[in-house]
Amino acid sequence: MTDDGLAVTEAILTEALDSVPESLREPCRRIVAAEHQRLRAGLVLAVAGRAWPGTSRRTARAAAAVELLHLGTAVHDDARLLQGVPSIDAKEGAAVALLAGNVLTGLAFRLAAAAGAGDLLGEAVVGLNAGRALAADHQLPSADLALGIAELRTGTLFGAAARLGAIVTGTPEDGLAECGLAFGTAVQLLDDVLDLPDDFAAGRATLPVVHTLAARPDLRRLQDPELDPLCAGVPATLRTVGELVDRAAAARPELGDLIRQYRDAQLALIASRYRAVLSS
Repeated sequence: MTDDGLAVTEAILTEALDSVPESLREPCRRIVAAEHQRLRAGLVLAVAGRAWPGTSRRTARAAAAVELLHLGTAVHDDARLLQGVPSIDAKEGAAVALLAGNVLTGLAFRLAAAAGAGDLLGEAVVGLNAGRALAADHQLPSADLALGIAELRTGTLFGAAARLGAIVTGTPEDGLAECGLAFGTAVQLLDDVLDLPDDFAAGRATLPVVHTLAARPDLRRLQDPELDPLCAGVPATLRTVGELVDRAAAARPELGDLIRQYRDAQLALIASRYRAVLSS
């Protein structure tokens, strides 16, 4: 992944948003601008960049497409990941959020079709919505099911992103689906650890919450427990993250450094946020 590739991708995102109806343009631009990491786009660019130097417009369209699909889903979920930026639901209301999420998803498919990869994004949409359905149907899933939900809701789009990088460059996809799925699931679990207090209070049964309640069933009676017992599920979750990172790197070793660097940066954030608890 290069700064040049990201710059081309950002230009295509800007062009795509110019076609959005005026009443939805500002909220859509706000949400797109708020997502700074561009992890999914970066994965497309990283895979493609190992095949060809530079970034073609087709590759950048594919990278922009996965970002727009991710953000359209985030808008529909009223996502908390856009820190410091009010969600569309909170600022403009549920009706605008529904329309904006649909528009961002439509733009994603327009760009994916132009890149020759509309079918692949369709598969990802089916997977992430299957994850949503499972989450809605199980208020307190088992650890295995909570992990499966994370794979579907986040891992599937990372798997698609990794494969897109090969599709747009005409290179073999060997191991990319497994690599992207494992990496994306690890990304979700790391986010879930960082969001553990909020998720517990809101009743979202993420894997860290499930592990915490298994270790400390007495917390089920509490709405806002102390941080120390709440973190009881963090070590088990981080062990799973380590296994997923190892699996992703084994599937495509040339992507291992990128994946481990992201993992290490998130672990540093976790250590900083929970230092007093995890070091005791």
